[in-house]
Amino acid sequence: MRLLYIGAESGTSLQRAAAFGRIGLNVLHLSPYAHLLPHWAPWLNRAGGPGIDRRVANGLGRRIGDQHFDFALVDCGDVVGPTAMNVIRTTAPIVVNYNADNPYLDPSPERLRWGILHRALPHYDLVITVRRDGIEEMMARRGARRIDAIWQCADEVVHRPPSLTLEEKSRCSSEVLFVGTWMPGRGAFMARLIERGVPFAIHGSRWQRAPEYRLLRPFIRSDHLEGADYTRAIAGAKIGLVLLNGQNADLHTTRSAEIPAIGTAMCAARTPHHQQLYKEGEEAVFFDGADDCAQTCKRLLADDRRRQTIADAGHRRTFANGTYNEVLARRIVQQVADMKHGGVR
Repeated sequence: MRLLYIGAESGTSLQRAAAFGRIGLNVLHLSPYAHLLPHWAPWLNRAGGPGIDRRVANGLGRRIGDQHFDFALVDCGDVVGPTAMNVIRTTAPIVVNYNADNPYLDPSPERLRWGILHRALPHYDLVITVRRDGIEEMMARRGARRIDAIWQCADEVVHRPPSLTLEEKSRCSSEVLFVGTWMPGRGAFMARLIERGVPFAIHGSRWQRAPEYRLLRPFIRSDHLEGADYTRAIAGAKIGLVLLNGQNADLHTTRSAEIPAIGTAMCAARTPHHQQLYKEGEEAVFFDGADDCAQTCKRLLADDRRRQTIADAGHRRTFANGTYNEVLARRIVQQVADMKHGGVR
């Protein structure tokens, strides 16, 4: 089975493309961003910018040539518009979109960024989205025809529990760890943990924008992490924190799958999704607000045996949940096969 995979050649997009290869597909992975000029980047948050769809379409057309595929998958889709979809459609009879973000909110806080995707949405045969309250209704209003809502996933290879060397254990060791980008409200949350005496470390970008940056700076260890560096940092922590993006209406996130997959005890915001995915107090611990988080983390740090028991149980639960990229890839392939058998249109 041949797959045309159109998405960033980094981060979780690259991980998903590799998962399709591991389950036996012949994957051609093309980045749509490779066809954009560097000075066009600021336009990506301004209704797609003039000519981006056409430029991506022309670039993909040159790279694809006369090749044919069983289906195509567009990861994200923020620069793949109707013109590019016409090019993709000539080479693949079924086109799928996967988007882990939430471009369907109305009004959306990132409305301009998702202009191209909104125009292309009715052209997809299947749209994969992350579970959120009311998400399918929002997508249908924007023109999505066939929708599949899934849990966020970890990767079987990238997020496998690593065997850290003594040097890596020393360098990556932390008590409570948060890996993620600064967003409004997160600085105040972390500042409260400091006030409550929680020993923690931060890896992530844009933290210099936090009003509390001067207070937080001693706790910030690095900028953005991904791949093996990301996994080692989480593996070196006693507790991994999960904070949610309220603007996206998130009730769980990639960290919700990745931290337990890596084998670290997870402390996450208490939401219906987290409570559905993990048994509270047995496979993960949850909190309501910064003060509750601080108290929960300090209790868990003081009890090594309980913390390790929770970490081990949470790791096992990820397999029962099926929150992995290869599981997702097989699910998509099965739906493509069903559409081929029953006819797409």
